[in-house]
Amino acid sequence: MATAAFTAWTAVLDALEAALDAAPDSAVDDAGDFAAGDLVRQTAVLAGWIPPQVDGPIPAELLPRAHSISERQQAVLGRLTADADTLRRHRSALGSVRAATARQESAVYLDVTG
Repeated sequence: MATAAFTAWTAVLDALEAALDAAPDSAVDDAGDFAAGDLVRQTAVLAGWIPPQVDGPIPAELLPRAHSISERQQAVLGRLTADADTLRRHRSALGSVRAATARQESAVYLDVTG
């Protein structure tokens, strides 16, 4: 028979696994396009997340599952961090193009001889 702590912690782990299953594999799809919809949906889910209130430590028999979830979370975090780095590089490149192609609003030469 499951204890109250076992049942409570199982529910917590179920919720964490469901969030991981719903997490995008990447913010950038195979074509290199930014998949903003997935991140917006995931952000909305995480914004409402509240740390669970569970009495007592996690039962020892649930520790392997908890470690597995933690490893999956780290993997997702690593992928999203790499995607964020890629997006920052793309944004920087776009800024360079914009600066090189923007219409000059000020004088290019200064007439010092009058």
